[in-house]
Amino acid sequence: MKILWMCNLILPAVAEALSLPTIPKEGWVKGLFDAILAKKSGGARVPEICFAFPVGKDVLKANGVSLKDGVVAGKVTIPGGDVVEYYGFYEDTSKEYLYDPHLEEEMGRIFDLASPDIIHIFGTEFPHTLAAAKVWNCPDRILVGLQGICRDYADIYTAHLPADVVTRHTFRDFLKKDSIFEQKKKYDLRADNEETAMTYIGHVAGRTGFDKGFAARTNPSAVYHHAGETLRSIFYSGAWNRERAEKYRIFVSQADYPLKGFHYLLKAVGDILSEKQGGGQYPDIQIYVAGQSIVGYESLMQKIKISSYGKYLRSLMKAYGLFDRVHILGRLSAEQMKEQYLLCDTYVCCSAIENSPNSLGEAMMLQVPIVTAEVGGIPDIFKPGEDGFSYSVGAEDTLEDVAGKLKETLLERWEKDYDPKCFSNEVDRRRFNAGFHARENHNPEKNVYDLLGIYESIYR
Repeated sequence: MKILWMCNLILPAVAEALSLPTIPKEGWVKGLFDAILAKKSGGARVPEICFAFPVGKDVLKANGVSLKDGVVAGKVTIPGGDVVEYYGFYEDTSKEYLYDPHLEEEMGRIFDLASPDIIHIFGTEFPHTLAAAKVWNCPDRILVGLQGICRDYADIYTAHLPADVVTRHTFRDFLKKDSIFEQKKKYDLRADNEETAMTYIGHVAGRTGFDKGFAARTNPSAVYHHAGETLRSIFYSGAWNRERAEKYRIFVSQADYPLKGFHYLLKAVGDILSEKQGGGQYPDIQIYVAGQSIVGYESLMQKIKISSYGKYLRSLMKAYGLFDRVHILGRLSAEQMKEQYLLCDTYVCCSAIENSPNSLGEAMMLQVPIVTAEVGGIPDIFKPGEDGFSYSVGAEDTLEDVAGKLKETLLERWEKDYDPKCFSNEVDRRRFNAGFHARENHNPEKNVYDLLGIYESIYR
Protein backbone atom coordinates (compact mmCIF):
# COMPACT_ATOMS: atom_id res chain seq x y z
CA MET A 1 0.00 0.00 0.00
CA LYS A 2 1.30 3.43 -0.95
CA ILE A 3 0.00 6.58 0.75
CA LEU A 4 0.58 10.11 -0.56
CA TRP A 5 0.66 12.60 2.30
CA MET A 6 -0.31 16.07 1.08
CA CYS A 7 1.05 18.52 3.65
CA ASN A 8 1.00 22.27 4.07
CA LEU A 9 4.68 22.42 4.98
CA ILE A 10 7.81 20.58 3.97
CA LEU A 11 9.36 17.68 5.91
CA PRO A 12 12.64 18.87 7.54
CA ALA A 13 14.79 16.23 5.80
CA VAL A 14 13.33 17.17 2.42
CA ALA A 15 13.82 20.87 3.15
CA GLU A 16 17.48 20.17 3.78
CA ALA A 17 17.77 18.28 0.49
CA LEU A 18 16.26 21.26 -1.35
CA SER A 19 18.44 23.77 0.59
CA LEU A 20 15.37 25.33 2.18
CA PRO A 21 14.96 26.59 5.75
CA THR A 22 13.10 24.34 8.15
CA ILE A 23 9.92 25.92 9.50
CA PRO A 24 9.08 24.80 13.05
CA LYS A 25 5.34 24.46 12.47
CA GLU A 26 3.01 21.50 12.05
CA GLY A 27 5.51 19.30 13.86
CA TRP A 28 2.84 16.65 14.36
CA VAL A 29 3.35 15.53 10.74
CA LYS A 30 6.99 14.71 11.44
CA GLY A 31 6.02 13.22 14.80
CA LEU A 32 3.52 10.90 13.14
CA PHE A 33 5.95 9.93 10.39
CA ASP A 34 8.68 9.21 12.94
CA ALA A 35 6.25 6.98 14.85
CA ILE A 36 5.49 5.03 11.65
CA LEU A 37 9.21 4.61 10.95
CA ALA A 38 9.74 3.41 14.54
CA LYS A 39 7.05 0.79 14.00
CA LYS A 40 8.75 -0.26 10.77
CA SER A 41 12.15 -0.56 12.46
CA GLY A 42 10.50 -2.83 15.00
CA GLY A 43 9.57 -5.25 12.25
CA ALA A 44 5.98 -4.18 11.60
CA ARG A 45 4.64 -3.96 8.08
CA VAL A 46 3.71 -0.36 7.30
CA PRO A 47 2.60 1.46 4.13
CA GLU A 48 5.04 3.33 1.93
CA ILE A 49 4.66 7.06 2.60
CA CYS A 50 5.52 9.73 0.05
CA PHE A 51 5.05 13.47 0.44
CA ALA A 52 3.64 16.38 -1.56
CA PHE A 53 3.85 20.00 -0.40
CA PRO A 54 3.72 23.57 -1.79
CA VAL A 55 6.92 25.33 -2.87
CA GLY A 56 7.68 28.74 -4.31
CA LYS A 57 8.74 29.70 -7.81
CA ASP A 58 12.34 30.04 -6.61
CA VAL A 59 12.45 26.34 -5.70
CA LEU A 60 11.15 25.35 -9.14
CA LYS A 61 13.72 27.56 -10.83
CA ALA A 62 16.59 26.29 -8.67
CA ASN A 63 15.68 22.72 -9.65
CA GLY A 64 15.35 23.46 -13.35
CA VAL A 65 11.57 23.14 -13.40
CA SER A 66 9.41 25.62 -15.30
CA LEU A 67 6.27 27.07 -13.77
CA LYS A 68 4.31 25.35 -16.53
CA ASP A 69 5.63 21.94 -15.47
CA GLY A 70 5.13 22.94 -11.87
CA VAL A 71 6.39 19.89 -9.94
CA VAL A 72 9.75 19.19 -8.29
CA ALA A 73 10.12 15.44 -7.78
CA GLY A 74 12.88 13.52 -6.06
CA LYS A 75 13.99 11.14 -3.35
CA VAL A 76 15.99 11.79 -0.20
CA THR A 77 17.61 9.51 2.36
CA ILE A 78 16.56 10.52 5.85
CA PRO A 79 18.29 9.75 9.16
CA GLY A 80 17.92 6.04 9.78
CA GLY A 81 18.47 5.11 6.15
CA ASP A 82 14.91 5.23 4.79
CA VAL A 83 14.41 6.74 1.35
CA VAL A 84 11.52 9.17 1.00
CA GLU A 85 9.86 10.14 -2.26
CA TYR A 86 8.68 13.76 -2.47
CA TYR A 87 6.81 16.10 -4.81
CA GLY A 88 6.91 19.88 -4.49
CA PHE A 89 4.21 21.79 -6.36
CA TYR A 90 3.80 25.51 -6.93
CA GLU A 91 1.14 27.26 -4.87
CA ASP A 92 0.97 30.93 -3.99
CA THR A 93 0.64 30.51 -0.22
CA SER A 94 0.43 34.29 0.23
CA LYS A 95 -3.00 34.07 -1.42
CA GLU A 96 -4.37 30.88 0.10
CA TYR A 97 -7.89 32.28 -0.26
CA LEU A 98 -7.76 32.20 -4.08
CA TYR A 99 -8.37 28.99 -5.98
CA ASP A 100 -5.99 28.53 -8.91
CA PRO A 101 -7.27 25.95 -11.45
CA HIS A 102 -3.64 25.41 -12.51
CA LEU A 103 -3.23 23.45 -9.29
CA GLU A 104 -5.36 20.72 -10.83
CA GLU A 105 -2.73 20.12 -13.52
CA GLU A 106 -0.05 19.88 -10.85
CA MET A 107 -2.11 17.44 -8.80
CA GLY A 108 -2.69 15.28 -11.86
CA ARG A 109 1.03 15.23 -12.60
CA ILE A 110 1.85 14.23 -9.01
CA PHE A 111 -0.74 11.45 -9.00
CA ASP A 112 0.64 10.08 -12.27
CA LEU A 113 4.21 10.12 -10.93
CA ALA A 114 3.47 8.76 -7.47
CA SER A 115 0.69 6.26 -8.31
CA PRO A 116 -0.61 6.19 -4.72
CA ASP A 117 -3.35 3.92 -3.45
CA ILE A 118 -4.68 6.50 -0.97
CA ILE A 119 -4.39 10.26 -0.68
CA HIS A 120 -4.12 11.62 2.87
CA ILE A 121 -4.49 15.41 2.99
CA PHE A 122 -3.48 17.24 6.15
CA GLY A 123 -5.96 20.08 6.55
CA THR A 124 -8.73 21.65 4.50
CA GLU A 125 -7.56 25.26 4.68
CA PHE A 126 -5.59 25.54 1.41
CA PRO A 127 -6.62 25.50 -2.28
CA HIS A 128 -4.52 22.40 -3.00
CA THR A 129 -6.97 20.37 -0.89
CA LEU A 130 -9.82 21.21 -3.26
CA ALA A 131 -7.63 20.69 -6.34
CA ALA A 132 -6.38 17.29 -5.12
CA ALA A 133 -9.85 16.11 -4.15
CA LYS A 134 -11.33 17.12 -7.51
CA VAL A 135 -8.57 15.54 -9.60
CA TRP A 136 -8.33 12.34 -7.57
CA ASN A 137 -12.11 12.03 -7.85
CA CYS A 138 -12.28 8.85 -5.83
CA PRO A 139 -13.92 9.73 -2.49
CA ASP A 140 -13.52 6.22 -1.10
CA ARG A 141 -9.71 6.46 -1.41
CA ILE A 142 -9.18 9.90 0.06
CA LEU A 143 -8.74 10.85 3.71
CA VAL A 144 -8.57 14.40 4.99
CA GLY A 145 -7.26 15.21 8.46
CA LEU A 146 -9.14 18.15 9.93
CA GLN A 147 -7.07 20.93 11.45
CA GLY A 148 -8.57 24.43 11.54
CA ILE A 149 -12.15 25.04 10.41
CA CYS A 150 -12.21 28.14 8.22
CA ARG A 151 -15.92 28.96 8.47
CA ASP A 152 -15.89 28.96 12.26
CA TYR A 153 -12.65 30.92 12.23
CA ALA A 154 -14.11 33.49 9.85
CA ASP A 155 -17.21 33.92 12.01
CA ILE A 156 -15.13 35.01 15.01
CA TYR A 157 -12.07 36.37 13.22
CA THR A 158 -12.40 39.92 14.55
CA ALA A 159 -12.28 38.49 18.10
CA HIS A 160 -14.18 41.31 19.85
CA LEU A 161 -11.86 44.00 18.49
CA PRO A 162 -13.09 47.61 18.34
CA ALA A 163 -14.86 48.40 15.06
CA ASP A 164 -12.43 51.16 14.09
CA VAL A 165 -9.49 48.78 14.49
CA VAL A 166 -11.22 46.16 12.32
CA THR A 167 -11.92 48.53 9.43
CA ARG A 168 -8.89 50.87 9.47
CA HIS A 169 -5.90 50.56 7.14
CA THR A 170 -2.30 51.15 8.05
CA PHE A 171 0.03 51.87 5.11
CA ARG A 172 0.91 48.17 4.99
CA ASP A 173 -2.76 47.14 5.09
CA PHE A 174 -3.62 49.55 2.27
CA LEU A 175 -0.85 48.25 0.00
CA LYS A 176 -1.67 44.60 0.69
CA LYS A 177 -5.46 45.08 0.83
CA ASP A 178 -5.18 43.31 4.15
CA SER A 179 -7.06 45.10 6.90
CA ILE A 180 -8.54 42.93 9.64
CA PHE A 181 -11.93 43.09 7.93
CA GLU A 182 -10.32 42.03 4.63
CA GLN A 183 -8.52 39.19 6.42
CA LYS A 184 -11.91 37.99 7.67
CA LYS A 185 -13.29 38.06 4.11
CA LYS A 186 -10.30 35.99 2.97
CA TYR A 187 -11.20 33.40 5.60
CA ASP A 188 -14.73 33.36 4.18
CA LEU A 189 -13.27 32.61 0.73
CA ARG A 190 -11.09 29.86 2.20
CA ALA A 191 -14.18 28.45 3.88
CA ASP A 192 -15.98 28.31 0.53
CA ASN A 193 -13.12 26.26 -0.95
CA GLU A 194 -12.97 24.10 2.17
CA GLU A 195 -16.67 23.28 2.09
CA THR A 196 -16.54 22.47 -1.64
CA ALA A 197 -13.54 20.20 -1.07
CA MET A 198 -15.44 18.28 1.60
CA THR A 199 -18.04 17.20 -0.98
CA TYR A 200 -15.31 15.22 -2.81
CA ILE A 201 -14.00 13.46 0.30
CA GLY A 202 -15.14 10.07 1.57
CA HIS A 203 -13.13 9.78 4.78
CA VAL A 204 -12.41 12.33 7.51
CA ALA A 205 -9.98 12.09 10.44
CA GLY A 206 -10.59 14.26 13.49
CA ARG A 207 -10.43 14.21 17.26
CA THR A 208 -12.98 16.66 18.68
CA GLY A 209 -16.71 17.23 18.69
CA PHE A 210 -15.92 20.58 17.06
CA ASP A 211 -14.40 19.05 13.91
CA LYS A 212 -16.87 16.15 13.89
CA GLY A 213 -19.71 18.67 13.74
CA PHE A 214 -18.05 20.40 10.79
CA ALA A 215 -17.72 17.10 8.94
CA ALA A 216 -21.39 16.27 9.55
CA ARG A 217 -22.50 19.69 8.28
CA THR A 218 -20.43 19.69 5.11
CA ASN A 219 -20.58 16.02 4.08
CA PRO A 220 -22.91 13.80 6.13
CA SER A 221 -22.03 10.75 3.99
CA ALA A 222 -18.28 10.95 4.75
CA VAL A 223 -16.96 8.35 7.21
CA TYR A 224 -15.58 10.05 10.32
CA HIS A 225 -12.57 8.39 11.99
CA HIS A 226 -11.12 9.38 15.35
CA ALA A 227 -7.38 9.97 14.99
CA GLY A 228 -5.23 11.50 17.72
CA GLU A 229 -2.25 13.69 16.90
CA THR A 230 1.33 12.70 17.67
CA LEU A 231 3.56 15.45 18.99
CA ARG A 232 7.22 16.03 18.24
CA SER A 233 9.30 13.44 20.07
CA ILE A 234 11.10 15.93 22.31
CA PHE A 235 7.89 16.66 24.24
CA TYR A 236 7.52 13.08 25.46
CA SER A 237 10.29 13.49 28.03
CA GLY A 238 10.92 15.95 30.83
CA ALA A 239 8.50 17.78 33.12
CA TRP A 240 7.93 21.23 34.54
CA ASN A 241 9.53 21.95 37.92
CA ARG A 242 8.42 24.93 39.99
CA GLU A 243 11.96 25.33 41.36
CA ARG A 244 13.25 26.11 37.88
CA ALA A 245 10.29 28.12 36.60
CA GLU A 246 10.24 31.92 36.90
CA LYS A 247 7.42 33.23 39.06
CA TYR A 248 4.64 35.03 37.11
CA ARG A 249 6.30 34.33 33.76
CA ILE A 250 3.60 33.75 31.10
CA PHE A 251 4.32 31.89 27.88
CA VAL A 252 2.16 32.19 24.73
CA SER A 253 2.90 30.08 21.65
CA GLN A 254 1.58 32.51 19.02
CA ALA A 255 0.17 36.02 18.88
CA ASP A 256 0.45 37.40 15.35
CA TYR A 257 -3.20 37.55 14.28
CA PRO A 258 -6.50 38.30 16.06
CA LEU A 259 -7.72 34.71 16.47
CA LYS A 260 -4.84 34.00 18.85
CA GLY A 261 -6.37 36.50 21.29
CA PHE A 262 -3.21 38.23 22.46
CA HIS A 263 -5.20 41.43 22.98
CA TYR A 264 -7.28 39.61 25.60
CA LEU A 265 -4.10 38.74 27.51
CA LEU A 266 -2.65 42.25 27.29
CA LYS A 267 -5.84 43.74 28.67
CA ALA A 268 -6.09 41.09 31.40
CA VAL A 269 -2.50 41.63 32.53
CA GLY A 270 -2.93 45.39 32.27
CA ASP A 271 -5.94 45.21 34.59
CA ILE A 272 -4.04 43.01 37.04
CA LEU A 273 -1.17 45.49 37.15
CA SER A 274 -3.34 48.58 37.51
CA GLU A 275 -3.51 50.13 40.96
CA LYS A 276 -7.25 49.66 41.31
CA GLN A 277 -6.77 45.91 40.83
CA GLY A 278 -4.03 45.68 43.43
CA GLY A 279 -1.31 45.12 40.85
CA GLY A 280 1.37 45.68 43.46
CA GLN A 281 1.00 42.01 44.36
CA TYR A 282 2.28 40.98 40.93
CA PRO A 283 5.26 43.20 40.05
CA ASP A 284 7.12 40.35 38.33
CA ILE A 285 4.67 39.54 35.52
CA GLN A 286 6.49 38.99 32.22
CA ILE A 287 5.00 37.74 28.93
CA TYR A 288 7.07 35.68 26.49
CA VAL A 289 5.68 35.03 23.01
CA ALA A 290 6.89 32.58 20.37
CA GLY A 291 6.66 33.58 16.72
CA GLN A 292 7.28 36.64 14.62
CA SER A 293 6.85 40.14 16.01
CA ILE A 294 4.09 42.30 14.57
CA VAL A 295 4.60 45.12 17.09
CA GLY A 296 8.08 46.30 16.07
CA TYR A 297 8.38 50.08 15.77
CA GLU A 298 12.10 50.72 16.17
CA SER A 299 12.94 51.44 12.51
CA LEU A 300 11.20 53.24 9.65
CA MET A 301 10.69 49.93 7.86
CA GLN A 302 8.98 48.41 10.90
CA LYS A 303 6.69 51.44 11.15
CA ILE A 304 5.77 51.12 7.47
CA LYS A 305 5.11 47.37 7.75
CA ILE A 306 3.00 47.42 10.92
CA SER A 307 -0.54 46.07 10.56
CA SER A 308 -3.70 47.40 12.15
CA TYR A 309 -3.64 44.52 14.63
CA GLY A 310 0.00 45.18 15.47
CA LYS A 311 -0.81 48.85 15.98
CA TYR A 312 -3.71 47.94 18.28
CA LEU A 313 -1.48 45.66 20.35
CA ARG A 314 1.01 48.50 20.69
CA SER A 315 -1.77 50.82 21.87
CA LEU A 316 -2.68 48.32 24.61
CA MET A 317 0.96 47.89 25.59
CA LYS A 318 1.32 51.66 25.83
CA ALA A 319 -1.92 52.14 27.79
CA TYR A 320 -0.94 49.53 30.37
CA GLY A 321 2.81 50.16 30.44
CA LEU A 322 3.67 46.70 29.13
CA PHE A 323 6.47 47.42 26.66
CA ASP A 324 9.13 46.21 29.09
CA ARG A 325 7.06 43.16 30.02
CA VAL A 326 6.40 41.71 26.54
CA HIS A 327 9.18 39.69 24.91
CA ILE A 328 8.76 38.44 21.33
CA LEU A 329 11.05 35.44 20.84
CA GLY A 330 10.81 34.86 17.08
CA ARG A 331 10.50 31.43 15.51
CA LEU A 332 11.56 28.71 17.90
CA SER A 333 12.78 25.19 17.28
CA ALA A 334 11.17 22.30 19.17
CA GLU A 335 14.04 22.40 21.66
CA GLN A 336 13.62 26.14 22.20
CA MET A 337 9.85 25.78 22.61
CA LYS A 338 10.37 23.11 25.24
CA GLU A 339 12.76 25.39 27.11
CA GLN A 340 10.13 28.15 27.18
CA TYR A 341 7.47 25.80 28.54
CA LEU A 342 9.80 24.72 31.33
CA LEU A 343 10.85 28.27 32.21
CA CYS A 344 7.37 29.73 32.38
CA ASP A 345 5.14 29.95 35.42
CA THR A 346 1.96 29.53 33.34
CA TYR A 347 1.25 28.59 29.73
CA VAL A 348 -1.71 30.60 28.41
CA CYS A 349 -3.88 29.69 25.43
CA CYS A 350 -6.06 32.77 25.00
CA SER A 351 -7.33 32.05 21.48
CA ALA A 352 -10.77 33.12 20.34
CA ILE A 353 -11.16 29.74 18.58
CA GLU A 354 -9.11 26.56 18.22
CA ASN A 355 -9.69 22.95 17.23
CA SER A 356 -7.01 21.08 19.18
CA PRO A 357 -3.86 23.22 19.43
CA ASN A 358 -0.68 21.19 19.61
CA SER A 359 0.94 23.84 21.78
CA LEU A 360 -1.67 23.05 24.43
CA GLY A 361 -0.87 19.34 24.05
CA GLU A 362 2.84 20.07 24.45
CA ALA A 363 2.25 22.09 27.61
CA MET A 364 0.02 19.34 29.01
CA MET A 365 2.61 16.68 28.17
CA LEU A 366 5.27 18.62 30.08
CA GLN A 367 2.88 19.14 33.03
CA VAL A 368 3.05 22.91 32.83
CA PRO A 369 0.40 24.86 34.80
CA ILE A 370 -2.15 25.95 32.20
CA VAL A 371 -4.74 28.67 31.71
CA THR A 372 -6.85 28.23 28.59
CA ALA A 373 -10.04 29.43 26.97
CA GLU A 374 -12.76 26.82 26.58
CA VAL A 375 -13.36 27.30 22.84
CA GLY A 376 -13.82 25.06 19.81
CA GLY A 377 -12.43 21.59 20.38
CA ILE A 378 -10.31 22.42 23.44
CA PRO A 379 -12.73 20.87 25.99
CA ASP A 380 -12.28 17.53 24.18
CA ILE A 381 -8.54 17.41 24.85
CA PHE A 382 -8.32 19.47 28.03
CA LYS A 383 -10.70 18.67 30.87
CA PRO A 384 -11.77 21.97 32.47
CA GLY A 385 -11.19 21.97 36.21
CA GLU A 386 -9.18 18.76 36.08
CA ASP A 387 -6.21 19.55 33.82
CA GLY A 388 -5.65 23.17 34.75
CA PHE A 389 -7.49 26.47 34.85
CA SER A 390 -9.93 27.53 32.15
CA TYR A 391 -12.58 30.13 31.37
CA SER A 392 -15.59 29.97 29.07
CA VAL A 393 -16.16 32.36 26.19
CA GLY A 394 -19.81 33.09 25.39
CA ALA A 395 -21.29 34.21 22.09
CA GLU A 396 -22.44 37.50 23.61
CA ASP A 397 -19.19 38.31 25.42
CA THR A 398 -17.36 41.57 24.76
CA LEU A 399 -13.62 42.19 24.75
CA GLU A 400 -13.89 43.36 28.35
CA ASP A 401 -15.84 40.22 29.31
CA VAL A 402 -13.27 37.83 27.83
CA ALA A 403 -10.30 39.77 29.22
CA GLY A 404 -12.02 39.90 32.62
CA LYS A 405 -12.55 36.14 32.67
CA LEU A 406 -8.93 35.56 31.66
CA LYS A 407 -7.76 37.95 34.39
CA GLU A 408 -9.79 36.19 37.07
CA THR A 409 -8.55 32.78 35.91
CA LEU A 410 -4.92 33.89 36.02
CA LEU A 411 -5.42 35.30 39.50
CA GLU A 412 -7.11 32.07 40.60
CA ARG A 413 -4.19 30.02 39.28
CA TRP A 414 -1.64 32.18 41.11
CA GLU A 415 -3.69 32.30 44.30
CA LYS A 416 -3.84 28.50 44.34
CA ASP A 417 -0.07 28.24 43.98
CA TYR A 418 1.35 31.22 45.87
CA ASP A 419 -1.06 32.13 48.65
CA PRO A 420 0.16 30.47 51.87
CA LYS A 421 -3.47 29.94 52.86
CA CYS A 422 -4.05 27.74 49.82
CA PHE A 423 -2.67 24.35 48.96
CA SER A 424 -0.32 24.39 45.99
CA ASN A 425 -0.77 20.65 45.63
CA GLU A 426 -4.09 21.45 43.91
CA VAL A 427 -2.10 23.01 41.07
CA ASP A 428 0.16 19.96 41.00
CA ARG A 429 -2.84 17.64 40.91
CA ARG A 430 -4.25 19.46 37.91
CA ARG A 431 -1.01 19.49 35.98
CA PHE A 432 -0.36 15.81 36.71
CA ASN A 433 -3.86 15.09 35.36
CA ALA A 434 -3.01 17.12 32.28
CA GLY A 435 0.12 15.05 31.71
CA PHE A 436 -1.85 11.83 32.05
CA HIS A 437 -4.53 12.96 29.61
CA ALA A 438 -1.92 14.24 27.15
CA ARG A 439 -0.29 10.84 27.12
CA GLU A 440 -3.67 9.35 26.26
CA ASN A 441 -4.44 11.95 23.57
CA HIS A 442 -0.99 11.92 21.99
CA ASN A 443 0.09 8.31 22.48
CA PRO A 444 2.32 7.62 19.43
CA GLU A 445 1.76 3.85 19.48
CA LYS A 446 -2.01 4.15 19.68
CA ASN A 447 -2.20 6.97 17.15
CA VAL A 448 -0.13 5.05 14.60
CA TYR A 449 -2.12 1.88 15.25
CA ASP A 450 -5.37 3.80 14.73
CA LEU A 451 -4.13 5.52 11.57
CA LEU A 452 -2.86 2.28 10.01
CA GLY A 453 -6.22 0.76 10.82
CA ILE A 454 -7.95 3.63 9.02
CA TYR A 455 -5.75 3.08 5.98
CA GLU A 456 -6.57 -0.63 5.99
CA SER A 457 -10.30 0.06 6.22
CA ILE A 458 -10.08 2.47 3.27
CA TYR A 459 -7.91 0.14 1.16
CA ARG A 460 -10.16 -2.91 1.53
